[in-house]
Amino acid sequence: MTINREGSDKWSHASFRVAGETLVPDQIGVLLGLEATRVGLKGERISQRHTALRRTSFWILMAPLADSLPLSEHLKWLLDVLEPKHDSIKSIAQQHKADLFCGFSSANGQGGFTLDPGLLTRLATLGIPVELDLHPPDASLEIDPEQPINTA
Repeated sequence: MTINREGSDKWSHASFRVAGETLVPDQIGVLLGLEATRVGLKGERISQRHTALRRTSFWILMAPLADSLPLSEHLKWLLDVLEPKHDSIKSIAQQHKADLFCGFSSANGQGGFTLDPGLLTRLATLGIPVELDLHPPDASLEIDPEQPINTA
């Protein structure tokens, strides 16, 4: 995903990711009643530029909001969509790796974001890890929501 930072001093993005060796992406979409933003299958080439093959399959739903909006807005959008499907997400997370993946950067290297207590409660109740990927101001404008899900 390419981030557009023109005229902005920071950007943020969030997505819900599911990955696993036995994952069938279409089944995740059916179970959640949602259409993925991106999917990938184990064994396929990572991209046309790479010869490496994917080690796992994945299903990703990205918040479709402007990257100039605060990270909290991206997370609220995802939670609004995912909370009604809590039982399905819990089942998915028991079989596969699932998380909320957040990317954040500020153009000058200083900055941050705030997650209020209500949002933190909602995140905790969803019951899946939140991964924060911080980018320095001179980092590439490419973020990869497909980066491996942290299993620690």
